[in-house]
Amino acid sequence: MAVFRTAHLFGHPRGNWFGTGSDGDIRITSAGAEQSFDGGVTWSTITGWLLVGSVVSIPSVQDGDMVIVNARNLTIDSGYTLTVANRCRGLLIYTTGNCTINGTLSMTARGCHANPADAAVTTDTPVAPGDSNAVPVAGISLRRLAEGQTDTHTDNNLMYGCGLAAVNSEANQPPVDGNGLVIVIPAVGGAGGAYRTWESAGAPGGTAVNGTGGGGSGAVNSTRSGAGSAGTCFSGGSAGAGAYDTSVVTDALPYGGAGSAGVGQAAGGGAGNPGGAKGRHPGDSPGGNGTGGLLIVIARNIAGSGQFQSLGVTGGSSSNGMSGGSSGGGIVALFYSDSYTFTGTRDANGGVAASRYLFYDGGPGGAGSVLGPYKIDPA
Repeated sequence: MAVFRTAHLFGHPRGNWFGTGSDGDIRITSAGAEQSFDGGVTWSTITGWLLVGSVVSIPSVQDGDMVIVNARNLTIDSGYTLTVANRCRGLLIYTTGNCTINGTLSMTARGCHANPADAAVTTDTPVAPGDSNAVPVAGISLRRLAEGQTDTHTDNNLMYGCGLAAVNSEANQPPVDGNGLVIVIPAVGGAGGAYRTWESAGAPGGTAVNGTGGGGSGAVNSTRSGAGSAGTCFSGGSAGAGAYDTSVVTDALPYGGAGSAGVGQAAGGGAGNPGGAKGRHPGDSPGGNGTGGLLIVIARNIAGSGQFQSLGVTGGSSSNGMSGGSSGGGIVALFYSDSYTFTGTRDANGGVAASRYLFYDGGPGGAGSVLGPYKIDPA
């Protein structure tokens, strides 16, 4: 059942939406995740945001809704990473002030298993979107008022399929009618790498304009390897496994599902959610867990010298045979209104090809997309 928001029916704020700022100032440091509501005078630990090693994880439901952060200012110190705890439909960061990334803001290996066309639980969608909507056929649309831009988008379906918090928040964004910027993240990303036959390295995953990357296929010396699957707006594609002998190999599951399992005496598994099992040889390894996810930042100012990333994961290696494919990269989308002085890296590459000692590598994951930085109007 479609969800409609009154903001779309009875009026809008006059300018762009940068979130509520209700999470206060946030900093990620050696002390973990802290927030302040008095302009940085006093700081307290953010409940549930866990620091393990140098990584802070925001609570998230596996394969569940997009996580929303409403910061005034966000700072990540060098050497520290902020991500979500479990793979999900994405991470959307709003800041009403500065987003300063000297460490890493990441959705690497956090793409989720979900068919964007599903509004309820199915075999391909373990957790239904909280807003009870499918993603529109074209994909997820992001719109902002932007001087000098001429796009139009007046539909009231922003963030449909991403979860209730995302839909409710973006309902505050006014329409654009010849005076805005519209970015569409396609529901279907790059194609999966085709299976290979008879003594061949795995095929790379494909790419898509503004989309995620497809999963690579596995290497083979026998009948055929496992094929990779296409990416979605929520996930890079999962990867196919290697195949060494005439055993039957399966393909990676679609919609960010499991990588396929390696078969035969020397075969690596394909990366995915989860990675596929390894073959029988002691030197084989399973495919890595994860696919590139969806990362969106909408801030007044973006600064720092760190990393924005949403990478795919490497497939299983084989020391004596055929390696598995690697998963596709995700999406990094950046919007700012006042200043962009960030000097670091933005990366949505697919997982690198899994190595082998003999015979053939698995196919690398297809590259996802780095979108922006886009200059938009202030609120």
